[in-house]
Amino acid sequence: METNNNNMTELEQMREQMSIFKSQLDKQQIINEQLVRNTMGNKMSWIKKFIWAEIILVPIILIIMASFHASEGLSWWLFAFLAIGLIADTTGDFIINRIPKGQMLSGDLVETSQRLIKMKKQRTSWFIAGSIFLTIWIVWFIIEIVMKLNVIGCNEPSHNLVVTIMVTALIIGCLIGFLIAWLIFRKMQKTNNQIIEQINQITQED
Repeated sequence: METNNNNMTELEQMREQMSIFKSQLDKQQIINEQLVRNTMGNKMSWIKKFIWAEIILVPIILIIMASFHASEGLSWWLFAFLAIGLIADTTGDFIINRIPKGQMLSGDLVETSQRLIKMKKQRTSWFIAGSIFLTIWIVWFIIEIVMKLNVIGCNEPSHNLVVTIMVTALIIGCLIGFLIAWLIFRKMQKTNNQIIEQINQITQED
């Protein structure tokens, strides 16, 4: 009888220890999830700031370009093309890179991971579309500049040199801008990858 009582006591102790262990695991899981959510918010914050900086810069760029078009007599169709492209690009960036605050604080982590994967795909497609737009604008802009300089400098011996310098400077500037855009794009994708990897680690532990 005493042996049975001892066995029952040991069994109860094992159950109690298992319950304590499970409780500790649950608490650790909650802590890990909270750490991932905090990290996610911190990592995504720079993207949010970049988008807002983009929104602020677009009107400034358009004002400068409008003044340039007016002073140089360039086509307003070209300016309209630029304006529509920049506004569309900024709007797309805002929509694609947006994650609701509630999703980060309390949303399902698996759904968040899927949303980040979808964001990467959309961002890639949008970057390609933006690159095509930029290429078209550059070619159009160069054609207009060359035509304008041809009219102004048709009797100037240094005309060809001026055209060459301006076109070369424009191409170099656009290449530098494209490189910066590419680096930002890569950093955004890397940020998503880091968060997705952390979420996968947490969900696999479940």
